[in-house]
Amino acid sequence: MKYILPLILLSWLTACQTTSSSLKTAERQIIETLKDETRYFCERNLSKWAAQWSHASYASKMYGGDTDFSLLSGWEAIWQHTVDHIREYPEPIEVPKVEADYHIEYFGKTAWVFYTKKIPQGLAREARFMVQEKGVWKIARMQTIYLITEQHQGSHL
Repeated sequence: MKYILPLILLSWLTACQTTSSSLKTAERQIIETLKDETRYFCERNLSKWAAQWSHASYASKMYGGDTDFSLLSGWEAIWQHTVDHIREYPEPIEVPKVEADYHIEYFGKTAWVFYTKKIPQGLAREARFMVQEKGVWKIARMQTIYLITEQHQGSHL
């Protein structure tokens, strides 16, 4: 009887550590997916880029800036927009070095990721909605808001 309480506490602590460990693993996988998506886009590797995305009908991509706004709904629209962009700009570009402080909120097999990154024109506030498909984290929504500094007002991103 006197061993029951210590066993319960030990079980509870183990469960907390497992949850913490699995969240750390999920965080690492999510950040890796985000970085891979950017890298493959810059390298113009469409098949690997596409593998970072959910191909669900609810997938979406949104950009907003000082004068620009773009919304793509559904995987087919995202895919076609990216293919068109790469046809227009086929040369690989340098993968940006991004230092970001990621804030991740988990909701079961989904997660919201928020971060801000520096870009040449100012700042970009980013949000990603991630879904876990067959154990792999994928991007289901991408939101980017550009905060342009005064010296770059009117420049096109």
